[in-house]
Amino acid sequence: MEDREACASEVLDPGQLLAPILARWRLIVLCTVVGAVCGLVISLLLPRLYESRATIFPQQSQGITSLLSQLPIPINSRSTPAGYYTALLKSDTLLIRTLKSLQLLQNPQFTNGERLDLNRALRRLRKAVNIKENRDGSVSIVVRWTNPYLASQIANTMLDLLGGLVQTASKRKVVFISQKLKDTARDLREAEEQMKRFLEANDIAAIEDQSKAIIQELSELDGRLLAADVELREISSRLQNAGDLESLVEDEVRKKALEASRELIVKRKAELQKKLSLLPEVATEYGRLKRRVELLNQTYGVLTQQYQLERITQQGEGGDYQVIDRARPDKQKVAPRTVLNTALGGLIGLIAAAVGASLLASTDTRGRAQ
Repeated sequence: MEDREACASEVLDPGQLLAPILARWRLIVLCTVVGAVCGLVISLLLPRLYESRATIFPQQSQGITSLLSQLPIPINSRSTPAGYYTALLKSDTLLIRTLKSLQLLQNPQFTNGERLDLNRALRRLRKAVNIKENRDGSVSIVVRWTNPYLASQIANTMLDLLGGLVQTASKRKVVFISQKLKDTARDLREAEEQMKRFLEANDIAAIEDQSKAIIQELSELDGRLLAADVELREISSRLQNAGDLESLVEDEVRKKALEASRELIVKRKAELQKKLSLLPEVATEYGRLKRRVELLNQTYGVLTQQYQLERITQQGEGGDYQVIDRARPDKQKVAPRTVLNTALGGLIGLIAAAVGASLLASTDTRGRAQ
């Protein structure tokens, strides 16, 4: 019984613990008020931030999704259209183009009167921009800045510049074919001038019909070989850029067929060239020049046709992503949160005062015991 009473006497009453702290309620109230005022002052001194948001929705690839769903073993693909556009929006290339497009290095609302080089301006812009992948698959460009109108301009400029960075299959083809067209047009002019000089210097009326037939067939074979080479290069480019599984399989099968066809064309050309080498020297030179002119003409025609088709396809590929919302200036500030900061400052002051009162109470208790 005596042990139990001793233990009971050792158990401290919560009221006894709180009483010394509550006795210093004036200190607690003062610290709480001071903390709240500090939080309020800090909020008032911080610059006001405004937020603007633009949203796009990347088109989903249904072919690969349906194909993967039919496999006996589920396969998860980490590569998503949203991830591709997010990477582009976060890239230094797009941010630098935004800086130059809006001339932000000369804008006092962006520089705040400082002299910024490109790297410092890029870091400042990157801190203001947040690219978010949403659960519904959309991608948002969120810009926070001290001026709501500049924030919306930055978001919309990034949105407008995004299309210039997106590399579709037809866009790569258009660039490639456009360059080949320029080269072919130059080579064709040179070949026609060379052919004209040859005809003026030589009498080629005696060339036999057999040589003409060989030349004609060689020209046709050259055209077929060129078309096969162009298509093989396009297929190789698509295989390197890793499309969906269905396209990869189709491209690989098509590539094998083209390579086999190309071998037959090369073999037939070798046979005809051997026959042509037996003709007189003038006829051989005429055949070579005529084949070159006809080949370049065919090349120019094929490339022009493909260029027009890819340009049409490129216009249709504008739907790789859809703009859901363009950014609008919003004059409702998002930071600093004055009420929250004031409450947080008061809470910190309250906790600090409580800890301080507790320490003072403990000191007093030890002093009485001594």
